[in-house]
Amino acid sequence: MLTLEFVIWFMYFITIYFATFMFLTFLNYGAKDPKTKPLSKYPTVTVTIPAWNEEKSILETLKTVLALDYPKNKLKVLIVNDASTDNTKKLVQTFLTNYKGAISVHLINHAKNKGKGAALNTAIKQTKTDYFICLDADSFIEPYALKTMLPHIVHNKEVASILPFIKLKSFKGLVFRLQYIEYLVNFFLKKLLGKLDCIHVTPGPFALYRTQILKDVGYFAEDNLTEDLEMALRLQKHNYGIVQLIDTHVYTIAPEKFTGWYSQRNRWYKGTLINLFNYRKFFFNTKYGEFGFFQIPMTFISALLSIFFAIFVLWKKVLVPLFNEIYDLSYINFDYPLMAKLWFERFSFIDVNTMLLYFLILVISFAFCWIGLAHKYAKYKYSKTSLVNTLLYVLVYPIFLSIVWLGIVKDLILFKIQKW
Repeated sequence: MLTLEFVIWFMYFITIYFATFMFLTFLNYGAKDPKTKPLSKYPTVTVTIPAWNEEKSILETLKTVLALDYPKNKLKVLIVNDASTDNTKKLVQTFLTNYKGAISVHLINHAKNKGKGAALNTAIKQTKTDYFICLDADSFIEPYALKTMLPHIVHNKEVASILPFIKLKSFKGLVFRLQYIEYLVNFFLKKLLGKLDCIHVTPGPFALYRTQILKDVGYFAEDNLTEDLEMALRLQKHNYGIVQLIDTHVYTIAPEKFTGWYSQRNRWYKGTLINLFNYRKFFFNTKYGEFGFFQIPMTFISALLSIFFAIFVLWKKVLVPLFNEIYDLSYINFDYPLMAKLWFERFSFIDVNTMLLYFLILVISFAFCWIGLAHKYAKYKYSKTSLVNTLLYVLVYPIFLSIVWLGIVKDLILFKIQKW
């Protein structure tokens, strides 16, 4: 019991430490994108859309690329169909048959499913442009995006990748509401981490890279659950810069149901653990600055605390007390009014752990603060709906996340590793 309480205290300490550290980073650096001078000459760019069973969204995604405000002769589009079993290939072929635009668009078909990393590598090997962009087939980019992103990499030779701010395309339903806040907070924090060169993932929706650097570091990993995270770690290993923007937006389709959300997060976080193990030399390695001494250890500790919360806190503090309450209610024929009366009669403020309550309130206050700042800088209006979403996120999201981590622990014990 003492060990349980100690880990709970440690969890509070780490949470408050991280929140305070990031708040000080925000006060020191701010969250605005750095100013850059416009391009006088536009470089060549290849946008690659890797696709596997994306019939519902791929044409809309392709149309947003073709609508980019960028010189048509400087832009090339590669669609890599990774042996889809739905109508993805047919839809794209039909579109290209009728396509009369000036932008070069090509479809590449894999004979068998190889995974997203392999699909991206197929495109990179055929890319001769200065810059390479990965765009997931369920994501949609604003027309201004490419012109606003490129100056941040063209004018800074040490930067290998530029990332847009990812938003959800729809917010309906409980799972959407939770993801709405999840994306908002994560990318706002990622923006701040970028100020410290601590970005550890380059997500698929419109991540822009220098083509030659991708080739120099050895292309994307083809046997990795999270090839975008592995690539970011490899770029950090070679001391390349990664910049997260906040004023350039890309919209993505998120899972509508809990099962889809669970599967996606299971793959993401399982891939994170595997990659952290593969890149364990980063841990507390001052050669990599704050990334090695702060970001990587904090990511690993956060994973461990999430697993602990899932296994011990939910079990000891939620499920067991709940079972005991139901058991007690059975003796009085589930007379809820009587149980409530007895609870109020027995309740005493002396029994309340005021110190734990204080830290709990502090953690929740930090959460509301971050969510409010994220709304402001991501240019989202904070409304009554936002308040409801925030409450759901603070109260429900940790439970959902715990379920994911329990599943990950089970999968790793059984050596269950899925594909993309």
